[in-house]
Amino acid sequence: MELPVYMITGFLESGKTSFILDTIQDKQFSKGQRTLIIACEEGEVEYAPDILKAAKAEVEFIEDEEDFNPEHLNELVKKHRPTQIMLEYNGMWSLRTMAEKAPKDWIFYQIFMFVDHSKYQVYMNNMRQLLSDNFSVADIVVFNRCEKNKVDKKSLRRSIKALNPKIDMMFEYTDGSIEQGFQGDDEMPYDLNADPIEIVHDDFGLWYVDIMSTTDRYVGRNIHVRGMVFRASNVPKGYFVISRRAMTCCADDIQVVGILVKSPDEANFKNGDWVEVTGRVIVEKQTAYRGEGPVIAAREIKAAEPAASELVYFS
Repeated sequence: MELPVYMITGFLESGKTSFILDTIQDKQFSKGQRTLIIACEEGEVEYAPDILKAAKAEVEFIEDEEDFNPEHLNELVKKHRPTQIMLEYNGMWSLRTMAEKAPKDWIFYQIFMFVDHSKYQVYMNNMRQLLSDNFSVADIVVFNRCEKNKVDKKSLRRSIKALNPKIDMMFEYTDGSIEQGFQGDDEMPYDLNADPIEIVHDDFGLWYVDIMSTTDRYVGRNIHVRGMVFRASNVPKGYFVISRRAMTCCADDIQVVGILVKSPDEANFKNGDWVEVTGRVIVEKQTAYRGEGPVIAAREIKAAEPAASELVYFS
């Protein structure tokens, strides 16, 4: 039987426990449910017994990462027989390996990541790889303890969505106000009203982030873009990825990023060929996107000169 799991991760004192307590007190969330909270660390905020009782929730603590394994987790489920789980995951444990340790019948409905914005730069300076790994897996990242007019949202959006284009972002300010995602508010370095929209080499990274996160404003538009042909096992026949190599967090984490191109002529080009593509943006359901995503229906593909710089950036 499948068991829905809501995961909340973040470093110590990032607001995970407070979020869980607020959530289980929401009657729409808790009505008719038995919630098991599995907490992988203890912070300053405690799980008040009266709140747990009212919400029909129980708590189990796991202190050692080695105890986060299918056998132990199944024992906890058998003990409490919950209908849903809220997992307060230790922010020092990588999300990339988490799924391998969870029971196979756990279905992760949403993965929330909480980040104290006042400490964000310190985290990036000292734990960049761990933070980047977790950004790449999370569904929603919440930056809290933000100060008005001191948050570079555009920079955050570009750097984080380069790691995970489908992630949603929220900002919670010290005055209690909350701003949800900000899509389409960036001023792009190319003309969105042009026909076709011309993407030069230096703008490929920004274009990739923007079209993946705000696909709607590109659908039906004509695009002219240059890049390398790339195919992976999840790219079907009749398609390739127009791609570039990108440094997403550090020199050891260079990845291929790009957009699917659909064309009956794709077989004329091999991996690594530099091409320029002109076509119209459509949306298709594709395994490469794990759902729907933008596809360039190509009208013309021809050989192109390589870019002067091998890598693209997101700022």
